[in-house]
Amino acid sequence: MTSQTKYQFHLQKFQHVALTTFLGLTFCLFWNVIAVTTAWIKGEGVKIWFLAIIYFVSGVPGAYFLWYRPLYRAFRTESAMRFGWFLLFYMLHIGFCIFAAVAPPIIFKGNSLTGILAAIDVAGNNALAGIFYFIGFGCFCIESLLSIWVIQQVYMYFRGSGKAAEMKREAARGALRAAA
Repeated sequence: MTSQTKYQFHLQKFQHVALTTFLGLTFCLFWNVIAVTTAWIKGEGVKIWFLAIIYFVSGVPGAYFLWYRPLYRAFRTESAMRFGWFLLFYMLHIGFCIFAAVAPPIIFKGNSLTGILAAIDVAGNNALAGIFYFIGFGCFCIESLLSIWVIQQVYMYFRGSGKAAEMKREAARGALRAAA
């Protein structure tokens, strides 16, 4: 096995784990819709169901176009700017997953995400919906942990390959062009 083959296999491993996190996010958001539908049927408002649908419909294609595809292209082209794009939006993805795992009622009053706080609230009213919410909480926790591992591995690769220094040089050149 040549060093180039080992190199490509190493990047493929990262890409497969990133695909796993993309599919995991898809599953988490789908399960969120199922759990919220159960809560809606058991007496919660329809607003949380519409929000869950919006999270799914915008979250899955958004994740694909904002961080999964840029990572794939970054590994293929070795572009520092694509790595930067991935890192920025993947951090937002991690932030959303952590927020969804907690689900504090600060943005929307209701239980539109299956986090721990919403699970405790829903379990007091309905046991079945509470179980579904706790499963969703576990899924978002696993997704958050796996995503943190992925960004750590990609960032170590990014720093070790010299792409971080290249990105700084590109930013400096862009600032000079803008100043001139």
